[in-house]
Amino acid sequence: MTIDAAVDGQGTAPARTALASWDLLSGRLVRPFSQALEAPYAFWIACPKSAADLPKISTFRSWLLREAEDDARRIAHLGSRSRAGGGKRTARH
Repeated sequence: MTIDAAVDGQGTAPARTALASWDLLSGRLVRPFSQALEAPYAFWIACPKSAADLPKISTFRSWLLREAEDDARRIAHLGSRSRAGGGKRTARH
């Protein structure tokens, strides 16, 4: 809800990049600062230990990690693009 409020122009929102990546990549949100804090916790795939190495779980885990890496790379590219432009942005009406 916080991210949606920021998208709607209600202010800023501290958010995990993983949760805001779609909005950042689509341009609905921008990072006002280049600094980011690393979260001391992570997301987990929960399944029975006996199922952890099943092909469907392994395939899903690999896909999810690739998607996260791709989002991180694309978001980093957005940051370098805005720094290269002097940090100036134009508003769309």
